[in-house]
Amino acid sequence: MPTKDILFMTTDYYKRNTVVNLNVDDELIVPHIIKAQNKWIEKILGTNLFNIVKSEITTGTVSARIKTLIEDYIQPTLVHYVTYDALPFFNFKITNKSVSKKFSDNSDYAELNEVNYLRGIVRDDAEYMAERLTKFLMADEGKIYPEYINGNDEIDEIRPSRQNFHFGIYLNGGTVYKDDCNYCDDDGTCGYC
Repeated sequence: MPTKDILFMTTDYYKRNTVVNLNVDDELIVPHIIKAQNKWIEKILGTNLFNIVKSEITTGTVSARIKTLIEDYIQPTLVHYVTYDALPFFNFKITNKSVSKKFSDNSDYAELNEVNYLRGIVRDDAEYMAERLTKFLMADEGKIYPEYINGNDEIDEIRPSRQNFHFGIYLNGGTVYKDDCNYCDDDGTCGYC
């Protein structure tokens, strides 16, 4: 029998702390909360601390240290990652017959470039909040949150990532200079640049 998914925040918390309308159905939000927790928050916390948070929420005995972590750092980070992951899907309806764009008499659907623009802004916010969470845990040095530092050594466990910003790929316009090319001869010529 499958276990019930544990949410680190309610859909009400999500709606009240984002630009998402309060009338968005919870059924549209919950899968994205679960995905964002597993995709982004576990990566930041590491499997051991992530599982402690899940366990305490499940048993209903959330300690003061985990409550602080959840309310002050995890939830503010999670709301942005949920929005980032969910934005493309808010524009579409997936049925057993097709994928279609949602439309109403009083609105028009957003174009892909507009959705991507919004996602970029939301991702910047999410990365900023993720960086706050990471710095909080690093400053702790394992005193209150030893699970952040210790463990995560098994093959199926994720070690905490301290890299929260995505910078993309830098392309220099195709010009390679001698100092940048590993294949250049001393005279600056090679077959690659």
